[in-house]
Amino acid sequence: MKKRLLMLVSILALSITLAACNSNAKGSENSDGNGTDKGDGSEKVTLNFFTPNPDRETGMGGVEQQIIDSYMEENPHVTIEVEALQDEPYKDKIKIYSSTDQLPDILMTWGQSSFIAPLIDNGLLHELDSAEFEGMGFIEGSFDGFSKDGKLYGVPKNTDFLPLFINKRLFEENGLEPPKTEEELIAVSKQFRDLGINPVVTNGMDGWILPMWFDYALQRETGSFDLMDQALAGDASYTDPAVIDAAAKMKGMVDAGVFAEGFLTADYGTARNLFGQEKAAMYLMGAWEMGLATDENFPESFRENVGVINYPVTDKSEPGDLLAYNGAGYSIAENSEHKEEAVKFLKYFYSSENWPKLVWESGAGMPAQKFDLTGDESQLQKEMVDIFNSLTSASGTPILDESTPEFKETIMSLHQELFTGELTPEEFGEELDAAAQKAREASE
Repeated sequence: MKKRLLMLVSILALSITLAACNSNAKGSENSDGNGTDKGDGSEKVTLNFFTPNPDRETGMGGVEQQIIDSYMEENPHVTIEVEALQDEPYKDKIKIYSSTDQLPDILMTWGQSSFIAPLIDNGLLHELDSAEFEGMGFIEGSFDGFSKDGKLYGVPKNTDFLPLFINKRLFEENGLEPPKTEEELIAVSKQFRDLGINPVVTNGMDGWILPMWFDYALQRETGSFDLMDQALAGDASYTDPAVIDAAAKMKGMVDAGVFAEGFLTADYGTARNLFGQEKAAMYLMGAWEMGLATDENFPESFRENVGVINYPVTDKSEPGDLLAYNGAGYSIAENSEHKEEAVKFLKYFYSSENWPKLVWESGAGMPAQKFDLTGDESQLQKEMVDIFNSLTSASGTPILDESTPEFKETIMSLHQELFTGELTPEEFGEELDAAAQKAREASE
């Protein structure tokens, strides 16, 4: 609970302040250790940069590449070679690199224990000096997920939350209203189905979105995010009637056709493309998809009409009860032969004129640093800020990310089995509780 409250304070600080971090302009740092040695006779250095953002022209990948290109131009002795894969292949490749102790110099990590803890525990990530990143406007608490035993192993790049994206045109042309409650979500999904339009799309095959949805379902059932934490810690049980009721509700929504046919076999790219090509009315996905409004891979009619709403509520919850957390960031491999140069690059990357400014202005995402509103925000960005400003409580992603990697894999499978009918809600709760107990024992 303490961690969640700290996160809430952090998020509110960002949503209320939205101020510039520091005034250092790109390129103002020099060769005295601030990250932009001009390369006068310097030894040639090649850094390998590994990212799950394969689109290097738009979105977050485009911003990454823009900063990388600028750094190489200002530091001609440095070459940065990018390897970019989709999300799930990226995670698989990380496992391969880890097994041979050959991680790329700079890699994207997720600041959740299920992902980053094994890398830290096996000595694969370089310890960073947090003082190197002071004065860059990082919101309070955003380093927590990248730290262990008081040591820092990564720098956060995003502040994330889980809303529901909508295609306003599809709603308006069919005389339908965006859902504010779970009951309205079920009703409007049926209406879209009757019209031959997919209601909600998401990447059910990848698995990780399903426990995130469960966080919402249980909070809407109980009015609090606390039970999820308590059951994970062993202070409550996943066989609690509220958990069973939430699982039954989720299964009922799947059976009622809220999600597109075959959503459990749809990966990230498939779900995103269905929504972007206007084949679905809604898209359950994180705030990092803010770039939908500027993605020219999708038709103009979509880009002009993509919107976002709070995830629907019940009479026990508020619209501002958000599944919100600090997501991904960048780490440096312990095996890197160029750690000093990698640190210089990260300092450059996070300077006020680079990542926090460019990722917001591009509409690609919300940084984990304070930033200026420009006045030229897209409508989608404005709606994102409005949702953030509505925040009344924040979840984190405990069931998905705050335990062992084995637990994470198990719970993703359990959700899929619940929705295919292989498990009843009661069996789902029992299996989930057993997995949590096993994870606790493994951590002792």
